[in-house]
This record gives sequence, structure tokens and C-alpha cells, in this order.
Amino acid sequence: MPAPAPVPGYDLRPAAESDIPAIHALMREMAEFEKLTDIFQATHDSLRRSFFGPEPAARCLVITTTEDPATAIAYIMWFHNYSSFLDRRGLYLEDVYITPGHRGRGLGGWVLRHLAALALELGCGRFEWVVLDWNENAIEFYKHHGAEILDEWRVVRVTGEALRNLAAQD
Repeated sequence: MPAPAPVPGYDLRPAAESDIPAIHALMREMAEFEKLTDIFQATHDSLRRSFFGPEPAARCLVITTTEDPATAIAYIMWFHNYSSFLDRRGLYLEDVYITPGHRGRGLGGWVLRHLAALALELGCGRFEWVVLDWNENAIEFYKHHGAEILDEWRVVRVTGEALRNLAAQD
């Protein structure tokens, strides 16, 4: 499958270790937008381990402008999950964040097309992610690109003290 057509003036590429400070700053911006800075714990060192350690937890892409290829204006983080019913791994999009000054130029659709093509290339059975229920712009954007919003499914999460308590139960 051919790669999706690029957006003129921009490059989409795998993140390099030198991108870590910019990725961290973009992640912080996203946490502020989502009103989740109280749980933001990423550091330059933790991101380096997550993306470039011996067993990477996730993959990261960045978008730069062709005029300034050293400065990321967006980051995209993904990893593999698994479907028992499909008996295949999937591609899970954890984050896509594009700085406000570069939105509305086709970058988001480019990212989705790129990841869909990558999922097919890697033999994935599906491509999925979650969206905050109050983010109507994102919901409409994803629907426009063919995504189905699964209202009947709910994210279940155990973290922090609840995680420690659950692990300690007899």
C-alpha cells in the first residue's frame, strides 16, 4: 500500500532522541488542554526509556515543518494492543497533538491515513483510540474520517492507590 500523500511544507517521521524535549513540551500542552496536568508525570528520561529503551513501550512520530526540520510541531504516540477474537495485534493511538498554529492544514487526516496504512502494513486487525466525550471537535473529525464511536464500550482503569490496593487483595 502506498504511503499517504504528504502535506506540503511538513514532514512526518519517527521521533529521534533529540526530539524528546519538544515531545515533552507538546505532551505538557496536551495535558493542559485536556485538564489533566495533575496526573502528568512524563520526564525526558522516562520518555527516552519508553521510546528508545531496550523494550520500547510505545512508538513516537513527530511532524516538523520543512523550514525547521529540527523542531517538532506535533507528536503522535502509538503502541500495539491485541484482540483475542481477531487473534491479531492492533495499532492503538495513544496521543496525537498538533500545536494550535498548525491545525486546520490537513495534518490530522494525514496522521490517521499514515497510521491506518501502517496498521495494514504490520498486519494489524484494527486501529483504535479513545476520545474525551466533551471534545466534540475531535469526535466530529474522527467520524468524518470513518471512525466509529463505540458508545456501548467504557474504558476501565485502575491506577495509583487503587492499583496498589487491588494488587494487595487476598
